Amino acid sequence: MKDFFIWVSIEVQVAVRILRTNEVKTINLRNDATIIDLLDKLGFKPDTVIVTNGETPIPVDDQVKDNKELTIIQVSSGG
Repeated sequence: MKDFFIWVSIEVQVAVRILRTNEVKTINLRNDATIIDLLDKLGFKPDTVIVTNGETPIPVDDQVKDNKELTIIQVSSGG
């Protein structure tokens, strides 16, 4: 009999404030998601924004932590 594994995807929830529009969105992501996954889900290109936690910028390869409140600052229109 073959081993059987159940892959459980636990989600993390993060609140994101988009500074240009002052809109706050609550996003659910898989537990191993990175900031770049968050940006993809919101439709932002990583080279057009700065993501901060409070006043601290966060690299796009950092993992998203549950119940974080992040801010997205658009620095370029992408066009």
